[in-house]
Amino acid sequence: MYKNLLNKSVIFGLALAASGTVVAQGTDTVICNDCNAAKIEQLVNQHTDNNLYVVDFVNATAQKVSQGQTVKLSVSELNSLNNKYDYRKTPLRAVR
Repeated sequence: MYKNLLNKSVIFGLALAASGTVVAQGTDTVICNDCNAAKIEQLVNQHTDNNLYVVDFVNATAQKVSQGQTVKLSVSELNSLNNKYDYRKTPLRAVR
């Protein structure tokens, strides 16, 4: 009985983690080190995609811009970005 429950929990956890990874990888990512708000707005206007991640390695931050507005990053999106740029050895934190 406990083995079945454990197996279902593991499968559910893996599916949940995979879905968060797919969401973050399907969106464009722009690296903008030490950018101000005006520069970020200019970068957002240059991209045709409605959703965009702006990553700043100088300040170790990441933010999500959706349809011109900064929205809150989910934990899975932040983890996905940190995994994507793991080679930089700079853990990112979410800003809004």
